[in-house]
Amino acid sequence: MDADIYALVAKYGFKNLHIRLEEIMRDEYAYFQTKFQAPLVVPNTIVVKEVQEKKQRKTKVKKVTSVKPELEEQSEDVQLSLENTELKDVIVTVSEKPNHFRDPKEMKEFQKNAVEAKRKENEAAGLSPSDFLTKENLRQWIEEEGKTYAWVAREKAGCPETQVAAQAQMMGLKSRISKKLGRVMTGR
Repeated sequence: MDADIYALVAKYGFKNLHIRLEEIMRDEYAYFQTKFQAPLVVPNTIVVKEVQEKKQRKTKVKKVTSVKPELEEQSEDVQLSLENTELKDVIVTVSEKPNHFRDPKEMKEFQKNAVEAKRKENEAAGLSPSDFLTKENLRQWIEEEGKTYAWVAREKAGCPETQVAAQAQMMGLKSRISKKLGRVMTGR
């Protein structure tokens, strides 16, 4: 095996071999995640109740979890032993926004497809990106509504987000994200 590896290193170099190996591993990892990853279980409510017994305090934790709202809820009881600790009834509600994309490649592909679809739709209507990228529109969407350049490109203009960003910058407009990054970079 070592001889094969050294032959590949001699032919392609360490850097190219390393980059390609990482790409292959990333692809394999993404594939195995889709095949073997358990369905996402999002805890909706966790209820903690205090239970008193003769010599020892115990806490009963009831976890209510569900995969999807239409599925039946599952629950499990867990006993925890506590010493010198006081507990009150606590109800914790967790709402988690589902992530539609598993990796950046999916997100980029989605953005590219949505921009292309919007571009075709606009062309069919006889509109060009410059019709949407006016100062008033950009100020409304980016500064007032807090939308991203990618959103404007995908949902309105049908052009690359770099074009939206350049147009906004020429007009002196900045997205909230750009402002935050600017503050982080300058330390203000």
